[in-house]
Amino acid sequence: MPIKACSVDLAVAIRPDFDSVSANSMSDIPSPKSQGFSMPAEWAPHAATWLSWPNERGATFPGDRLPPILPYFHRLVTALVEAGETVIINLSDEAEGNAIDAALPKDVLSWVRLQKIPTNEPWCRDHGPTVLRRDADGARLAVCWNYNSWGEKYPPWDLDAAANRQMATLANIEFHDRRDLTIEGGSLESNGAGVLMVSESSVVTDSRNPGMSRDELARELCENTGSDEVLWVNADVEGDDTDGHVDCFARFAPDNRLLVLDPNESQKSRYASLAANAEHLRGVAADRGWEFIGLPIPEPVVLEGAVMPATYANFYIGNEAVIAPSFGDPCDSEAAEKLASAFPDRKLIILPARELIWGQGGFHCLTQQLPA
Repeated sequence: MPIKACSVDLAVAIRPDFDSVSANSMSDIPSPKSQGFSMPAEWAPHAATWLSWPNERGATFPGDRLPPILPYFHRLVTALVEAGETVIINLSDEAEGNAIDAALPKDVLSWVRLQKIPTNEPWCRDHGPTVLRRDADGARLAVCWNYNSWGEKYPPWDLDAAANRQMATLANIEFHDRRDLTIEGGSLESNGAGVLMVSESSVVTDSRNPGMSRDELARELCENTGSDEVLWVNADVEGDDTDGHVDCFARFAPDNRLLVLDPNESQKSRYASLAANAEHLRGVAADRGWEFIGLPIPEPVVLEGAVMPATYANFYIGNEAVIAPSFGDPCDSEAAEKLASAFPDRKLIILPARELIWGQGGFHCLTQQLPA
């Protein structure tokens, strides 16, 4: 189990003033890669998992939509603790902390730390820092990117944009400030061995990084994550509003395994981009000697007339378990079998996800790991 963390007095959790910090360019300071840092795979040991608590002010679960969702967040916290994680929760105010204390049992709360870092939305994967590790001495470095709500889709995002540096500071981790690059954590997937799989459509775009070419961004991503190469991918998951985050459709697993949403014959016409991506990555896996594991695609989940991004790829890898979604679909059992085979050294915790994806995200989108 991870080192036990205690709750933080919300009154003394200080929000630092980062407005005076200028964004660093690559010429200002050595890159993380030149300093020996690299992005661990998600299955490498964690010191904790970060969450950002939802609030009624946000666009994700506004107003009366929030109370029915909170039990699902309580269930996620409990599952993370069961998965061997200390859970650090970013809160807007003390009332949120009091409600969490009242909702969770004491044995779960003993693994939960609360800290006052207000956010606009709960998608911690995208506004949290990307924390690297240096194998030589175990040092960590938080890369803090710019965040603009997936290409300025849901204002305001000022609190989310400031959260990554606050999170690094309260975790006592030095940060590498790259506010000149707009990168969301859901766009990045590392195998821990030098390959960074990146969704091109959410990075090489004028809504994030105007005027930068794919090659320029690949170099920046390698230097700032300690990767050796970028494996560009592109696919659309129906209902996704992130412009194609990789964690919606393709994920790495230990021992050179690659999990990819793979439409069956009857689905290929509806999911043409997913089919093309699966064909591309099947070839990549064959060339590199990786095991390709195709994940099924559930029937569309429609809520209030809108299709939600139901995907089995949006799982989270904890220290001792994988937290995976179910949608009340016949494919749930097949997806669970595929995930269990990809992570034989971890148990599988299945949580219902139909209600959560009303906010257009899943368990991986809500979490961000802090490497040990």
